[in-house]
Amino acid sequence: MENTTTIKRFRPHPLYILSNLWRYLFILLIPLVRGLYYVVINSFSLTNGFQFAVNISRWVQGAWMDILFLFAFLSLGILLWVTFTVEVSEDGLLVNRGIFRRETSFLPASRYSCVSLLAPLRLRLFGAVYLRIDTPGGGLQNADLQVMLRKKDCQKIVRMLQVPQGLTPLSPMREYTPKNSYVFLLAMITSNSFAGMLLISTFITQVGNLLGEQFSEMIYGTFENVARTLAFGVPPAAFAAACILFFGYLCAFVASLARHANFHVLRRQNMLEIQAGLLTKRTYRIQTEKIGYLDIRRSLITCILGVYSIFLSTVGYGKFKDDVSALIPCVRKKKLQHSLHLLLPEYHVSPRTICPHRLRSAFRYTWRSVAVLIAVQVARKILCILFPGWIDLIAWVGFMATCPLIWLLIVKLIDLNTAGISCEQDCYTLRYSKGFSLHQVIIRPQRIAKIKIVQSILQKRTGRCDVYVFSYSEGRQLHHVRDLNREQAEKLFGVE
Repeated sequence: MENTTTIKRFRPHPLYILSNLWRYLFILLIPLVRGLYYVVINSFSLTNGFQFAVNISRWVQGAWMDILFLFAFLSLGILLWVTFTVEVSEDGLLVNRGIFRRETSFLPASRYSCVSLLAPLRLRLFGAVYLRIDTPGGGLQNADLQVMLRKKDCQKIVRMLQVPQGLTPLSPMREYTPKNSYVFLLAMITSNSFAGMLLISTFITQVGNLLGEQFSEMIYGTFENVARTLAFGVPPAAFAAACILFFGYLCAFVASLARHANFHVLRRQNMLEIQAGLLTKRTYRIQTEKIGYLDIRRSLITCILGVYSIFLSTVGYGKFKDDVSALIPCVRKKKLQHSLHLLLPEYHVSPRTICPHRLRSAFRYTWRSVAVLIAVQVARKILCILFPGWIDLIAWVGFMATCPLIWLLIVKLIDLNTAGISCEQDCYTLRYSKGFSLHQVIIRPQRIAKIKIVQSILQKRTGRCDVYVFSYSEGRQLHHVRDLNREQAEKLFGVE
C-alpha cells in the first residue's frame, strides 16, 4: 500500500481582514471628500448664509454611495482573507494568496531553520497569534511566511511541522531557566541609547499628532527649561544631550527587559525551544543542525563581573529588532561549559592553540584606538584656541568623546591577551573583538563558507597574518582574528 500524505488547510484569523486593510485606506478618501464637501465647503451661501441642516440632509440623501464604498472596502478584506490559505503536510507548507495576482509558494519541511510564534497582548485578547517561518532562501528584511492565525490552528501546524523530525511528546527533555538577575543584566548590556531615543521621539511625535503640535512644543519646552535649571557648572546643551542619552538608554532597557522576561529554554532531541516575553509572548523552535554558530559575548562590564552571555545565530532567530537572540542570558565562567552541554552538547569551547604575540602584535590591536584618541585631544586644543568663548562646551564634548575611546582601548588590550583560534571535538573556537564587544565564536566546519588568510607587507617579515572566517546564517557573517602565526593557521584549517 502506498503511503498517503495528510494535508490540512488553514485560513488566517478573522482579524486578518482588518489588519490587512490598512494598505487600502485610500478607498475611504472618496466618502470622506464627499462628506467634507456637503458638510463644510458647501455649508456657506452668499444669499442664505450658513445652512448646516440642509447640507446634512443632502449628505444623507447620497449616503448610499458611502455605504457602497464601505461595503467594497470590507469586501476587499474578506476576499483577501478567503483567498489566503495555508496547506500543511509532512512535505512542507503550501501558501496561496492574492485576488487579481495569484501567488503560490511552497516551503519544504527540510528547509525550516526557525519557526516562531509571536503573540502580542492585543492579539492574545482575541485568541490570535503570528506564525513566522524562516528558511535560508528568504530575505534579510522579511520572513518567508508570516501569517496571523487562531491559536489552536497555530498549535496544530507546529505539531505537524515537527513530525518529519520524529519529535514526540515523550522525548527526553532538558530545561534551562536563568535567574532573574541574569536577565536583568542581559537587558543592561544589550540596551542601546539611540534605539531608546528613537522610541521616545516617535512616542512624542505620535502623541503630538493626536493632541496637536502645541503638546509636543510644551514637552520640548519643559525639557529645555529643566535642563537649563539643573545644569550646574555644565553647559546646558551638553547636559541636555546627556539627559537624552540617559533617558534613551532607560527606555531601551525597559523594552529589552520586557522582551527577555520569562526566559526559558527547552531541548528535546534535535529541537530547541526558546520562550520569552512579558507583553508579547515569543516562542522560537530551532533545529539544532540548522544552527550557524554560537557567540559567547562579553563587554568590559561583564568582564569585570566575570559573566558571559551566549547568543545563537541561525536563519530567522534574532532577525528583527524586537526579537530575542540570546540562548543563555548570563552565566559565570565555571558554569559556562555545563550550561552549554545541557542545551547543545554538540558544541564545545576549547582553549586557544594559536594566539597573537603580546609584544609584537600590540601595535596591530591598539593603533586605531590610540590614533583616534590622540586626534580628539589635538582637535580639542585647536578648537579651544580658535573659539575661546566656547571653551566650556568644547572641553565637555572632548571629555565625552574621550571616555568611549579609552573604553575601546581597554577592550582592545583585553582582546590582545585573549584572541586566538583553536579546534577540538569538531568545533572551531574563534576569539576576537568587534567594536566594544569581545567574542568567542563556536562554529562547526560545515558552517564555514570561506576562509581567507591575509598578510600585509609588515606581517610577511614576521610570518604573521590576519584570518577571516566567513559563515552564513542570517546573511553573510565575518569573523576577523588579527596577527596570528601563518603556518599554524594554515595547518589548523588545512589550507595548503
